[in-house]
Amino acid sequence: MRLPFDDSHQPPAVPARHALLAAITLLTGCATQPAGDSSFVHRWTQMGPNGDVSLRAIVAAGAACPMATVDGDRRPLEPRAAASPLAPSALPTSGNPAFEAHFEVTACELVLPRSVRQASIDGQPVALPLAAPGRIVVVGDTGCRIQVRAKGSSPPIQDCASQEHWPWPRIAAAAARSEPDLVIHVGDYHYREYCNDPESCASQHDLGIPVGYGWTGWDADFFTPAAPLLKAAPWVVVRGNHENCDRGGEGWMRFLSPLPYRACGNQAYGTASHSVLTNNLTADAYRIDFGRQLTLVVADNAGFEDYLPASRKEQDVELLRRSLRALDAATDGQPVWLLLHKPLWYEFLAASAQPNALQEHLRHKLPADLQFVFAGHQHVFATLNFAAKDDPAGYPAARPAQLIVGNSGTQLEAFDPQSPLFEGRSGTGSKERSHPGSQVYDGMAASSGILVNRYGFLLLERAGGGWTASLRDPDGRAITQCRLHGERKAVACDFPGR
Repeated sequence: MRLPFDDSHQPPAVPARHALLAAITLLTGCATQPAGDSSFVHRWTQMGPNGDVSLRAIVAAGAACPMATVDGDRRPLEPRAAASPLAPSALPTSGNPAFEAHFEVTACELVLPRSVRQASIDGQPVALPLAAPGRIVVVGDTGCRIQVRAKGSSPPIQDCASQEHWPWPRIAAAAARSEPDLVIHVGDYHYREYCNDPESCASQHDLGIPVGYGWTGWDADFFTPAAPLLKAAPWVVVRGNHENCDRGGEGWMRFLSPLPYRACGNQAYGTASHSVLTNNLTADAYRIDFGRQLTLVVADNAGFEDYLPASRKEQDVELLRRSLRALDAATDGQPVWLLLHKPLWYEFLAASAQPNALQEHLRHKLPADLQFVFAGHQHVFATLNFAAKDDPAGYPAARPAQLIVGNSGTQLEAFDPQSPLFEGRSGTGSKERSHPGSQVYDGMAASSGILVNRYGFLLLERAGGGWTASLRDPDGRAITQCRLHGERKAVACDFPGR
């Protein structure tokens, strides 16, 4: 979640075994292939605007996109983004390695209407959305943090070779075993950015850890560990700030964006051209309706400079007004959940930065049926509730409850020396909390909420007319139980034992 270091003038160090690593990564991905098809790498289903169902596949460079069978009819997936490298004339002059990434695979897609009943890709069945999902997995901030400058201080290197220190592969497998009907990822898929200090990075090179913005980094950080969960259910994907155009944006646009592929313009973080809402190919929010049971509104606020007050980002207020119009549509009384990456309220926003542009826009604008906000960005599990009558001027229908699920693999706040929640250990430290602190969130204190510094995922289960939730550890064991009270716009969680 932190602002990236300015290392744009430093090209990434390339291990001598780069070609071998690429081959190993592709072979690892081939564990998801249909039998007999050596070109197949990964396949999955995701939901997009208008409730469309998008069949996605990744195939080796030079291979044709696969065939799908849709309700008995054979239809080809179409190329979404061809394999690269970029042509030399297209490379930027800034030296930002995010714009020099190689993608030795082709991304393929076939968009289908929601009415589809059965589909497969090259004979392998793919998951399709249910009319009303009863079990939903929520994950966020899953990648393994490697961001090492050639000079100066850098965040600690996360141990990507250890499933204790980077448990995303365990989490994805455990979440798949929970047999979800839907998976929601609230953003930040790619963290293996660069490793440019030869001394600090020697161990990564010796272990053959893929690093970089191209295919080998994306596959190792997200696709291969996520493979069982990609098969288990359709996905709803939210863009994170690590998928900004000046970072992992090219991979996002190729593989996961709900919109047709577009190449990012040239930006460089740490400079005046860094990714912000106005230059980040920010997508409009869209709705996914599950009958009268639930409506999801999926928003892209990845480039949002949430740490600045609205008075300094007036253009963002207007852009958010346009891009969040999906929240204005009538809901006919069905519950609404807002999915975004950067939270509406959270620990690390200074009082001097509030209201920021998102908070300023959403005052007086939230629909009465918006019950919950789901976000990531802060590397914890946290909930916030607000008393219904404390802010009638800004939120006449009461503020929604907020759940942050940013604990699914990336280095936790508890292990980050730069975080105010650092404690050097997980689970038993005093910086977990059973009640909110004294912080004011856009002028209002929270009435209740917990913060848990432990790795895991959230499993939501429909119960009668509402939902229960359980925070699960990387092996699927319950950490704590919660109840989502939609009409009261509140989430009540037991504080976990120590």
